[in-house]
Amino acid sequence: MIYEQNTVRTLYKKLLALYPHRFKERLGESMEQTFNDLYREQIRQTDRGMFGPILWLFFETAIGIFRERLLLISEGDIMQAILINLKAPVLISSILVIPFMVMEVVNRRSFNEGFPIPLFVFMWVLPMLFIVTLMPIVRNVRTGNSLIVRPVSLLIRVVILVFIAWMWTSILIDQMPCFLGIPNCD
Repeated sequence: MIYEQNTVRTLYKKLLALYPHRFKERLGESMEQTFNDLYREQIRQTDRGMFGPILWLFFETAIGIFRERLLLISEGDIMQAILINLKAPVLISSILVIPFMVMEVVNRRSFNEGFPIPLFVFMWVLPMLFIVTLMPIVRNVRTGNSLIVRPVSLLIRVVILVFIAWMWTSILIDQMPCFLGIPNCD
C-alpha cells in the first residue's frame, strides 16, 4: 500500500515536471501538496474507489500542461530562446566573414561590378550552421557526458561538420584570388 502511494506521488511529480519552468516555480509545490491532500482523502474513502478520481487528476494536469505549453508558444518564448541560442553563432560567423568582405571592397578592380552578396551570405550561413551543429557536442563534453552514449547522432553530426568545413574551405580557396583583387577572377 505504501509502495503504491509513493509510486502514484512520484508519477504525479514527474508529470508536474513537464510544466514550463516559470509555471513550475510558481505553482509546482502547491499543486503537489493539493494532489497529496486529495490522494490522502481518497485513501480514507476507499469505499468509492481510488482509480477514477486519481486518473482524472492526472488527466486534468496533463491538459493544464498542454495549455501552459501553448500559452508559452503564443507568448513567443520559444522564439526568444531560439534567438538567444543563435546569438553566438551569428556573431562568430559574422566575425569570420567580415574580413573577406573588407578585402573584397578594398581590392575591387572596378566599382561598376556588383558586390557578391549571395556569396557572402552563403559564407556567413555555413559557419553559423557549423557552430549550431557543434554546440550540442560541446555541451555534452562540458557537462561530463560521454560522447559515445548516442554514437549514431554523434556520427551524423561529425559528417555534417566535415561537410560544412569542406564546403566553406572550398569556397574560400576558390574565391581568395577575387578577395585579393587578382585580375580575371571569377
